[in-house]
Amino acid sequence: MRISELKIRVVQPDDFKFMWRKDLPPVSMTMTVFELETDEGITGYSTSWLPAAPHEIAQSADHFLKPMILGQDPLNREKLWHDMMGMARFLIPPKAASQIDFALWDIAGKMANLPVYKLLGAYRDKVPVYDTMQSQDTAQEVADLILAAKQRGVPAAKLRAKPDPKMDIEAARLAREAVGPDYVLMFDATNSYDWEDAIKVGRALEKLDFFWYEDPMPDWDIAGFRQLCQSLDIPVLMGEAMMRGPQQLGSILVEGAADSVRGVGDLIGGITGMRKIGATAEMLGRRMEPHAYGSTIVQAAHLHYMLSCRNCTYFEMPYPRHGLDFGMKDIVHIDENGWVHAPTAPGLGYEIDWDVIDNATIARY
Repeated sequence: MRISELKIRVVQPDDFKFMWRKDLPPVSMTMTVFELETDEGITGYSTSWLPAAPHEIAQSADHFLKPMILGQDPLNREKLWHDMMGMARFLIPPKAASQIDFALWDIAGKMANLPVYKLLGAYRDKVPVYDTMQSQDTAQEVADLILAAKQRGVPAAKLRAKPDPKMDIEAARLAREAVGPDYVLMFDATNSYDWEDAIKVGRALEKLDFFWYEDPMPDWDIAGFRQLCQSLDIPVLMGEAMMRGPQQLGSILVEGAADSVRGVGDLIGGITGMRKIGATAEMLGRRMEPHAYGSTIVQAAHLHYMLSCRNCTYFEMPYPRHGLDFGMKDIVHIDENGWVHAPTAPGLGYEIDWDVIDNATIARY
């Protein structure tokens, strides 16, 4: 079997705008769709949302990565991964390589007639969910959202910083009061604080028994993260903004700049990149918590990875989902107990609605 074609399209829904935080304006979202064809008729797919530069991702994949992979055996994922990710040091977006890696795993699963997590080596067949909330204007609005998550039966929920340390602490306090002492709560500061605010919020979260404290400062502040980890008992997670590959995260763990790490598969090399980060963390007795926020295919890739490993805890689900499931015939569902279950179809296991995608396509490469 050989890779015979890579087709890339840019898709723009008419009315999809995403609000990352309440203090920032909504942005138009655009999707890239990758179709990786083989000479035996098996095609792998991946999709990913982008707030900016979708044409840059598509053009980079078409110009730099397509010549590299055409004619290659799609099962040689490790070689292809190193070839593609090697381009990242020349500022070629790793997001393009990540999407191709997702599609390569989709091909492998379809070829074997197995869901991807079985190829990876299954550890479990379901994972509990946590809802990731958007920031709100008031602390009470945050607490109301968290309580609603508990009432929906979701096992855990994550607050997102406004960011305003005083209000964020109050929101965390009200949320804990609303859901009680046993409900699992996380906090995501979205790289917003300096060290003084980070330590202040972190100490408040410790008293409120939060499960983890995520991205309190910019990821480049390695010395600050090391000092923060030494000063706090709550697990400090970081790594989402690392976009040049998984190699940095191993050094961060060894240097004590994170208690556990976050991995964004569609930024750091796909499922193959997540496996490298996760294995490194596991050997050091740490966790790698995947960031599953994104399109259905991105969620699926993260879910398959999580089903294959033991050093991660909760599957991230955006709430509300907005239009992130655009262009799909089926999506990742939460059961009545707040768990997501293993896909059963071969490959990544979720079907694209090509009529919807065709109608929203604005460019092809």
